[in-house]
Amino acid sequence: MTKIIFIGIDGMDPKLTESMMDAGKLPNFARLRETGCYRRLETVNPPQSPVVWASIATGCNPGEHGVFDFIHRNPENYLPYLSILQLEKFRYTSPVKAPTFWERDAEQGISAVVLKWPVAFPPGRIKGRIMAGLGVPDIRGTLGLYTLFTSDANAANGKKKGRIIPVSTADSLIHPGHHPSQSIQTEIPGPFAASLKGKKEATAPLLIELGAGEITCRIGKERFTLREGSWSDWICVKFDIGFFRTVAGNCRFFLKSIGLEFALYMTPVNVDYDTMEFQFTTPREYARELAQAIGRYATLGMAEDTNALNDGVLTDDAFITLCDSLMDERERMFEHEFARFDEGILACVFDTTDRIQHMFWRAIDTTHPLYDAKLAARYGDVIASYYRRMDRIIGSILDRISADTSLLICSDHGFAPFRCEVHLNSWLVEQGFMVLKDGIHSVDGLFDGVDWGKTRAYAVGLTSLYLNVKGREGKGILEAGEISQVKADLWSRLLALEDKGDRVINQVHDSGELYSGDQSSKAPDLVVGYGSGYRGSWQTAIGGVPAGDVITDNLKKWSGDHCCDGALVPGVFFCNRANLAPCEHVQDIVRWIRDARNT
Repeated sequence: MTKIIFIGIDGMDPKLTESMMDAGKLPNFARLRETGCYRRLETVNPPQSPVVWASIATGCNPGEHGVFDFIHRNPENYLPYLSILQLEKFRYTSPVKAPTFWERDAEQGISAVVLKWPVAFPPGRIKGRIMAGLGVPDIRGTLGLYTLFTSDANAANGKKKGRIIPVSTADSLIHPGHHPSQSIQTEIPGPFAASLKGKKEATAPLLIELGAGEITCRIGKERFTLREGSWSDWICVKFDIGFFRTVAGNCRFFLKSIGLEFALYMTPVNVDYDTMEFQFTTPREYARELAQAIGRYATLGMAEDTNALNDGVLTDDAFITLCDSLMDERERMFEHEFARFDEGILACVFDTTDRIQHMFWRAIDTTHPLYDAKLAARYGDVIASYYRRMDRIIGSILDRISADTSLLICSDHGFAPFRCEVHLNSWLVEQGFMVLKDGIHSVDGLFDGVDWGKTRAYAVGLTSLYLNVKGREGKGILEAGEISQVKADLWSRLLALEDKGDRVINQVHDSGELYSGDQSSKAPDLVVGYGSGYRGSWQTAIGGVPAGDVITDNLKKWSGDHCCDGALVPGVFFCNRANLAPCEHVQDIVRWIRDARNT
């Protein structure tokens, strides 16, 4: 039976890939194209990472596996929730309701090693080892909440997706040549702890000693020094959570500034490798085994802190350094397993490519609102450098695999510009499909202020549009006989939406035509396929209804995206077996694996 290596590269775009191959900049991918097989890979709608990776893992459409968007909604109260992090009766449950290829393999006694697979938390059955990727929470049970310790009184202004902890350095300014003599005593926020008075937040003391251009930090028995503009290694933090129990986590620090304003960034606290709070590897002890083999590493599902970069808490350079280190960790994980791989399948997903493109598309898109020549000169090669790094990794694999090893490489989707955000709920209000209560002109989120007794449609998530159906929604008003007409009306008006002559919506998909399976009843009624350059707004995703223009410039560093129509962002497919039928669609990957085994 042939061995199979499966490399997933999140967000690898065929247009960029083909251009770089043709220019001689991706020689190893080009080698595969010439001696094996390459083609563009059709993706699912919507082309959101959780939806697509679930489809790749199962070979099923969303109507069978049950993941339709990053954000789903509770039809009883309309409230949004994260699809990839589901908690039932105080236990995390898998959002994927169809069996994965490694679960099917386990039933047949076939071994598998799966590294950092998105939407695989908590990990299921496997004959081998698995580490879950996107979806693994931090120590507080979120998808990642950073902390900024700062003396800047203005740092908390505006909406931040992290915690700002004020510290005082009024008497602690250090000038060149002076000896350190001042310190800051603060606390690291941790998980919620049990007490006789109920739940409270556990904290760990953090002592910061200020010096000339550097600081020394003490956390329990851990002690480390940081110079301005530098990152720490992973630091272990222990929290007392009551009743003689402690919980450990790992985090890193970046010293952004010292002097007139002090700013120390801390990553979300990642769960420790020996955590008993929940399981993110199978077997459980695999997490510790891997740490002993390769050193401390990130366990958080999405460790590249895009929120901190968007918020201005991290600089572009600091974010790139963080991403580089996470890629180093992923390579070490893969190399550790590759060195002992002798049967079955070895699958590893590299997803930092996706985060880099999200945040630096503004450096290659000359029409993006944040583009400028200086930015392009400094960061215009960042995305391409990650493609070249993946080419080096693939070249190293090709040079070492045996003749009986099948190599498969794919991405879940490609990439597109994100220049303008569409406030879809505001458009629904403008068009009369949604009605706000008297005196309310905008909604920050969670549909607070929507008059459900007069609302026929609402948007939540990045591409999902629901009808307010009687008997399904908690306050539904649409009768069954009205549904088709409202869908048709929405379809025609959305396709007619223009922005300065450009078509905003490429296609609107009826979920009844897209999906089939026993999970289809949970699907949105319509899937909005945005045109190139457009995407649903962050406010729309959480049930917000901003006042003002329906379409606004995207002024965030998150400047590239793939939450548009799937036809615009196909993925890539490479393999070293020209004799096997290539994959046309992401759902064909499971079939290809089966065919490769049987050759």
